Amino acid sequence: MRTIAKNLTTIFWGILYGEVIGYIGSALLQTPFNATIALDVAIVGAIVALVGVNALKIVMKP
Repeated sequence: MRTIAKNLTTIFWGILYGEVIGYIGSALLQTPFNATIALDVAIVGAIVALVGVNALKIVMKP
């Protein structure tokens, strides 16, 4: 159960940070902010990070 909570927390914060980075990036590039594209990219990024971290845990396990 603890692992599930950690994974859900990682996905939540990954999506939140992705939205913020998308908003700041759109302001820096002077393009209109599109929340759906930012959300899609943030979800994919969070899942990739989650899989990467869990894969490292499995590989580094003694």
